[in-house]
Amino acid sequence: MRVHRLDAEKAIRLLTVGNLRNAKLRVKRVQDYVLIPLNIDVNIDDLGKALEGVQWAICEDNFEEVSTGRTYKDILRGRIPEHVLSRLPSSFDVIGDIAVINLKEGANDVLKYGVVIADALMGVARNVKSVYVSVGGLQGEFRLRALHYLGGERRTKCVHKEYGIKLRVDIAKAYFNPSLAEEHRRVAELVKDGELVADLFAGVGPFTLHIVTKRRAKVFAVDINPDAIKCLLESLKLNRSRLIGEVVAIAGDASSFISVVRRGAFNRVIMNLPRKALDFLPYVKEAVAVGGVIHVYVIGESLEEVLSKVRGELDPGMHIVGATRVLDYSPRKYIFRVDVRRAA
Repeated sequence: MRVHRLDAEKAIRLLTVGNLRNAKLRVKRVQDYVLIPLNIDVNIDDLGKALEGVQWAICEDNFEEVSTGRTYKDILRGRIPEHVLSRLPSSFDVIGDIAVINLKEGANDVLKYGVVIADALMGVARNVKSVYVSVGGLQGEFRLRALHYLGGERRTKCVHKEYGIKLRVDIAKAYFNPSLAEEHRRVAELVKDGELVADLFAGVGPFTLHIVTKRRAKVFAVDINPDAIKCLLESLKLNRSRLIGEVVAIAGDASSFISVVRRGAFNRVIMNLPRKALDFLPYVKEAVAVGGVIHVYVIGESLEEVLSKVRGELDPGMHIVGATRVLDYSPRKYIFRVDVRRAA
């Protein structure tokens, strides 16, 4: 279940007292919300009674099992050289049942102890079946990770869950950020039934899938990476029973797509490409209907810096109507979502 972070402590206490919380799984924080795992036989009525006065929502997600308090680095201490251990971050990404350890540079010394590291990680995250290391961040036009296999099952495809939505992901062939689950949901909740939406740089389609399982909207999901679009098409099959909207999936360049649509075609455009979204803004302006909104994602050190960048690209009749810090990008840099409305 999901509760706002300000209600999390109270909700956890009430659920524990009522024997409704699954204490074997780890509570997780997603943006401004906390996801609390429940026992499988929980009754909705019992939840309502136990959480009177607390706003909550049922959701589905992946959770790590609670360990004995030891981290994978604790297990590795004394089993691998200290200089290798010091290079490993304390946290790692979990996508479906695949874990990815992110390194800034060079993996040769880590790869020597790959099996040992993978076994330690799978020992504390028992839902994980495969372990990889990613070196140097995202690379190339398709924003792919430079992956090296460490241990477990040797595969890169999995099914990741967000709020009960199943996403097919191939971590070797398509970009996906598991930290954006709440942002995907938040934007989907802004969409209204009947809207025509362009999800540019859609990747494997998390924004699209959240929208069409929640709203009777039509989404054009565009990504230049054909493997990302293949994942989206597989996800549509996996979520067939939940779909209430419509998806047109397009493997192609976003600017080429925008150049052939009619003026004012879309009620909403999502531009989740933080490094380059502002470069595409001139192409997108004319494609948005009067009253429509562009969600543009931008990297910056402060909200003021980001707002200044976006204002510099706007035409008369376009106004910023909202801005949110979404995610930490690097030390002292963040990803922001800026909402721009076309008024005329």
